Amino acid sequence: MLDIFNLTGKVAIVTGGNGGLGLGIARGLANAGAAVAIVGRNQDKLDSAYENLKNIGPKILKVNADVSKEDEVKRMVKETVAGLGRVDILFNNAAVSYGRPADKMTLEEWNMFIAINLTSVFLCSQAVYPEMLKVGGGKIINIGSIITQQMGHAKLIAYAAAKGGMDHMTQSLAVAWGPDNIQVNCVIPGLVDSEMMPCSGPNKQSKIIDHVVEKSPVRRYGVPDDFQGISVLLASPASSFMTGALIVADGGLSLAGV
Repeated sequence: MLDIFNLTGKVAIVTGGNGGLGLGIARGLANAGAAVAIVGRNQDKLDSAYENLKNIGPKILKVNADVSKEDEVKRMVKETVAGLGRVDILFNNAAVSYGRPADKMTLEEWNMFIAINLTSVFLCSQAVYPEMLKVGGGKIINIGSIITQQMGHAKLIAYAAAKGGMDHMTQSLAVAWGPDNIQVNCVIPGLVDSEMMPCSGPNKQSKIIDHVVEKSPVRRYGVPDDFQGISVLLASPASSFMTGALIVADGGLSLAGV
C-alpha cells in the first residue's frame, strides 16, 4: 500500500525551496525518495537549505533563478534535467507578500506582485510541460493562499489578485493537460511560520498571530513540516485521480471567520 506514496526515481522542482514552506515541501519529497531541485534567488538561503537537506533522499540540487523571468525559468529546467536527469514534479511555491494600501501602490509594485506570484506559475508550468511529456506524465502543485477563500484583506490587493488567478489557472491547466497524464492541484495554506509571516521569534507580529491562533480550531499556527505529507500525496501515484482540486490546509482557520 505504501508503494503508491514512494517517489524513488522521481525528480521534483520546488520554487522558493530555499526556506519556509518550500523547505518543508522539499524535505517531504526527499524523505519519500525523490531527487529535489530547490530554487531561489538568495544564494545564502540556497546554501543553507542545501546543508539542511543534503543527507535526505538521493540528491539535492541548488538552482539560483528568478522564476518571474522566462529565460531564467528555462535555464532552471535545463539545469535540473542536466543535474538530475528528468522532471516529474513541480511545486510552484515562490511568492512575495507584504501589506500595501491600494491607493498607495505603484504600478511597479503591482507588476512585481503579479510577476512573482502568478506569472511565475505559468512560466514554470509551461517550461516543465515538455519534460513531463517525455516521462509519460507529471504532477504540478501550486501553493495558494487562504486569502482566496472569502477572506479579503485591505492591504493585500495585488497578492490576493495573484493568488486568486493561481486558483483558476490550476483548474484550467488540469483540464488542458489531463489527457497528458499531468495532474495539477493547488494547496491553500493558512498561517504558516516563515520569513514572509514570522509567527515566532523576534520578528513575530504578536497581535495578529495571537488573534489567529486563538480563533483557529487547532489553536496553533502551521509550520513548514506540516506540509510534508500532503506534498508527498499530491506528488505521488496516490493522487492519480485528483486534479484541478483546491485543497485547504489551514488548521480550520477559514471556518473561524477570522
